[in-house]
Amino acid sequence: MSPPVSPRPAEPDTHLRVITGGLVVDFCGCRTAVRNFLHHWLSRPHPSITASEIMDGFLPHQRMPCEALWLNP
Repeated sequence: MSPPVSPRPAEPDTHLRVITGGLVVDFCGCRTAVRNFLHHWLSRPHPSITASEIMDGFLPHQRMPCEALWLNP
């Protein structure tokens, strides 16, 4: 089974990290989807969950769920 493919292959992927309690979940996603998700998330913050784009050069193998839904603002 091949790994999921970016909905925008010409666009660079970035690292999305979501933290809640002691759980840290890392995803990769195309830059547009990650930034649209974060823009939406940060406009309605939840105190027990944080989400951020991590600039560490590491790209997780797991793509963000429903990535294609976040391509448009």
